[in-house]
Amino acid sequence: MDPVKTSEVLSGIRIRQRTKAGHMHVVVVVDPKTGRELEVFAQVGRAGGIPGSNMEAICRMVSLFLRIGGTLEAVVGQLKGIGATEEDVVREKGGGKVLSMGDALGKALQRYLDARARHGLETLLTTDILEKEEKGGEEQNTAADPA
Repeated sequence: MDPVKTSEVLSGIRIRQRTKAGHMHVVVVVDPKTGRELEVFAQVGRAGGIPGSNMEAICRMVSLFLRIGGTLEAVVGQLKGIGATEEDVVREKGGGKVLSMGDALGKALQRYLDARARHGLETLLTTDILEKEEKGGEEQNTAADPA
């Protein structure tokens, strides 16, 4: 099966996820016409060298999988729970743990899927809903927040 070709310009949603090496910035690229996820890119703040190149390799394979008809849910199922050494674990608010870079990517993608299910793709593409949720919901927006 040949991978779907992508346009020169596509929409994407960025998710920030904490890791031991700094914040991971994950971008899920979506075809706005079909709503299908086509690519995933991730960059980790202070991780260069081998960790950075490993993350690039994972994202290339995830993107290829998506473009040949795979689902993001299947990707999340493979990535979430991958562990590393105890010194690599990052504690999250609410008692959760990020076990590794792979686990962090899986958790970020799951946050995207959860937000998409709750709010719909159009809302994610046009608002900062994930940031509002992290701050406790839209009702906490104040007049000082840019509209």
